[in-house]
Amino acid sequence: MNADPVRSTLDRGIHRRAVESAVWAMPAVNFELMREVLAAGESNTFVYWSHLLDWHNQTLTPNPDLIYYMAFFDTHDGPVVVEIPAESAGQALNGTICNLWQVPLADVGHFGVDQGRGAKYLILPPEWDSPVPEEYIALRSETYGSYALLRSVLSEGTQQALDRGLELCRRIQVYPLAQAADPPPTRARDLDGAIVDTTIPYDIRFYRLLHRVIQDEPWLARDRAFAEMLAGIGIEKGKDFNPSPQHIAVLEAAIAEAHEWLRTAYRETFEPFFTGSQWFFPATQDFIEAQRDGFEAHDQLYPYTSRGVIYHMAFIGLKHLGVGQFYLVNLRDKDGALFDSTNTYRMPVPADVPVSQYWSVTMYDADTHGFIRGNTKYSVSSQTPGLTTNPDGTVDVYFGPHALPGHEANFIETGNSTGFELMFRFYGVGPEVLTKQWSLRDAERLANPT
Repeated sequence: MNADPVRSTLDRGIHRRAVESAVWAMPAVNFELMREVLAAGESNTFVYWSHLLDWHNQTLTPNPDLIYYMAFFDTHDGPVVVEIPAESAGQALNGTICNLWQVPLADVGHFGVDQGRGAKYLILPPEWDSPVPEEYIALRSETYGSYALLRSVLSEGTQQALDRGLELCRRIQVYPLAQAADPPPTRARDLDGAIVDTTIPYDIRFYRLLHRVIQDEPWLARDRAFAEMLAGIGIEKGKDFNPSPQHIAVLEAAIAEAHEWLRTAYRETFEPFFTGSQWFFPATQDFIEAQRDGFEAHDQLYPYTSRGVIYHMAFIGLKHLGVGQFYLVNLRDKDGALFDSTNTYRMPVPADVPVSQYWSVTMYDADTHGFIRGNTKYSVSSQTPGLTTNPDGTVDVYFGPHALPGHEANFIETGNSTGFELMFRFYGVGPEVLTKQWSLRDAERLANPT
């Protein structure tokens, strides 16, 4: 018996369009899922975690070494003000405001437009043409939905640094421009300890989230062709989305194929960042340039496939790559084998990592791109208490099923996973990384870990 749900010519057409639509829509569905789960559908409300993150936070590749403060904005009723406070001693805020497609509108905070001095940013809805008061930094968005991803960077791994970071975040304000004369209190929800899962759902929920986006947002000129493509799978502006059981089966086969396509591209297509290395930046140069320019260069290809690859494993939008933060990813050991959670590995971090804030290496479940469920430790950083540094200034970081005696501070256990991936973060990255005068080394499998 043939169990393939894609049986007829029409089904095959729906399947093809649904695969392509999923790749194109990945950043928008990623956003809509975060808004639904983290903000419970509320707009203009901040969510935060009052302690460092643990495995209950199942967002995509989160950072366990700082404080996250996030808000989702809606400008259907007019512009929204985001007040970023000035930093005080021992405080630093790195962040970005992005539209629904996760195109960055501006970097804010320490390495942003205000350079840590604080500012009032004004998010404008599409086609807004009224004057903007002089005291605001205007951010013109092509979508009604947008969000702020703000990171309170800790100066050290202490409770005092955590308290200073929280104090900075609590001074952030958001309110409608129409209420600027007497702003209402900013609402904020602490998600500390709550299980939140925004890993991408590769089933019919993906298309239901996409349908919601299409209802709420205008069609952009560059995406007009996808309006017809989505209509072919049952998603149209102003119409309900009520797929039949057979239609659902075809769409779920399509999203599974899209997932496999993106996962394979993620694993196989990126060039090494350093010559001969397994470390890579998970975006292509054409995407980096298009993202920076808001996809406005009409004489260039539209790199939505490259965009889909990065947003199936992360949520991020940096206006100026390499200013403030920089990230590299590794999926394989020095011999080219995918990381296996049953093995033990050693990764030497060279001395003098060129950062002004801190560096870290974080482990994620290779299947979900989130923290490994049940783990209690997720990263090793330059701020890790008790970190062992070698006499030459290098640091050996270890990964495996069980911590090696004497190396506990430098060890991340693989826990309940079959494979893992690594992300190396440079906060306050120096030019030596981008010019490759300084380079990371690969992890090597230890044949007889002791």
